[in-house]
Amino acid sequence: MSLNLLPSQAKFQVEIIKAKSLSRKVLTIFLIIWVILVSVILVLKQKDWWLKKEKIKYEVALSSYLQLSSEIITSQSIKFRAKLLGKVLRERFEYAQAFNMVENIFDSKIEIRDFELKEKKYFVMSVIASSDDAMKQVETRVAEVNMGTEPEVKNIVVKSAVYTKNTAQWLVTMEVYLK
Repeated sequence: MSLNLLPSQAKFQVEIIKAKSLSRKVLTIFLIIWVILVSVILVLKQKDWWLKKEKIKYEVALSSYLQLSSEIITSQSIKFRAKLLGKVLRERFEYAQAFNMVENIFDSKIEIRDFELKEKKYFVMSVIASSDDAMKQVETRVAEVNMGTEPEVKNIVVKSAVYTKNTAQWLVTMEVYLK
């Protein structure tokens, strides 16, 4: 730019220089505002894109968690039921063993009339001894068990012994306690 130093021209050139500097300032401010505005718009768009991406990740994780949670609930339910069934079967097995032990306390010569489970390890039992010899076997076996020869039976308590003359039989009622 060439300067003309004539007073009328100088005044005009000063105005042009001020206008150019003002227009540069305005243009710079406008560009700064425009860049800031575009940056804000880009950041907001980027945020929306990022939020959508994170929402998709969240939904995938949530659906897999819900599916996994139902599998875990099913698995835990199955484990609980299996444990419960195992406990029931174990108790039934123990009862079956207990019934077998009580049935096998006496020889086959002594007829077991009935026996009943009163508590977990407590039975009430009735046997029939058809002769005096069979009655001696019952007494001997009760004494042996009470001395501790039977590992599964704690003791036997004879509650009653009734002799019937017309059939010549002994009806012995006893309580059997298992270990």
